[in-house]
Amino acid sequence: MFHPHYVTLKNGRAAMIRFVEPRDAEALIAHVNEVGAEKVYIMTEKLQIPLSEQEDHLRKIDRTTTLFLLALIDGRVVGSADVQRGRQTKNAHTGDLGIAIRKEARWIGLGRAMLEDCIRWAREVWIHKLTLSVFATNESALALYRDLGFQEEARLKGQVILEGRPVDEILMARWL
Repeated sequence: MFHPHYVTLKNGRAAMIRFVEPRDAEALIAHVNEVGAEKVYIMTEKLQIPLSEQEDHLRKIDRTTTLFLLALIDGRVVGSADVQRGRQTKNAHTGDLGIAIRKEARWIGLGRAMLEDCIRWAREVWIHKLTLSVFATNESALALYRDLGFQEEARLKGQVILEGRPVDEILMARWL
């Protein structure tokens, strides 16, 4: 069970980390679109989903198989992170992790705090392996993932085109 809480960031500001709610749909779409517009951190560049569909999706989240967190500073969404448990019996021991942090909230400890929450939750629900993918050019994210115990398991050569050139997608995992 996840409990909302505040974390103090390196810049002295506080961020609230809590489970996403249907009323967050519009802010979540704006958040993903802002990070996506940078074109170098997450696969999605623009969510093209009607607000009502996003609200419905958030309403239907099964909290026993999915953790979906938002981080807010002064009421503004600046981070999101999610873990989705494997859907089949054969992979139910795994969880796929994703995270997106807005530019103004990077390098101040928010990503680490959100990832630590995801790891803690995964342990609580008996997920034994977390997986994620990251672009090889995202050196700060790679350093953070490695620092938190994630290891490279595979590299998809030239899997994405970023700023006109092929970039590897790195698949990482951490056993819990």
